[in-house]
Amino acid sequence: MRLALLIFCLCIPNLAWSTEARLTLKNIIFDVEIAISHQERKQGLAGRKTLANNKGMLFIYSAPNIISFWMKDTLIPLDILFFDKNGRLLEIVHNAPPCKKNPCKKYTNKTPATFVLEITAGLAKKYSFAPGDIFTTILHP
Repeated sequence: MRLALLIFCLCIPNLAWSTEARLTLKNIIFDVEIAISHQERKQGLAGRKTLANNKGMLFIYSAPNIISFWMKDTLIPLDILFFDKNGRLLEIVHNAPPCKKNPCKKYTNKTPATFVLEITAGLAKKYSFAPGDIFTTILHP
């Protein structure tokens, strides 16, 4: 239901809502920044020197897509988790390292995804996240 609310908010132009959310995956809570616009998604977590274990970034797309991520200008290794429109985990890229020189490697999902979550590298294995897991989210006020 909460995921449906998040999707509903995305479909209404100019709706004022938070750029942060609390996301739960297998009872693990992450406070995530939301990246919806092209510019927000392009910037991502680039330039960040640290990312706490309970933080992340949730990239949101208006329709399922094949999406490529790269680690250009990203300073910390990340796990990249791809989810379908219902918040079901489809694929995981474990420990994507920072890109130190061009060309940067691209990490692309095989199954169309609507949501992508970036978290600190190693957490997906630590918490045994696996395809089929489903996230829920609560928007911050």
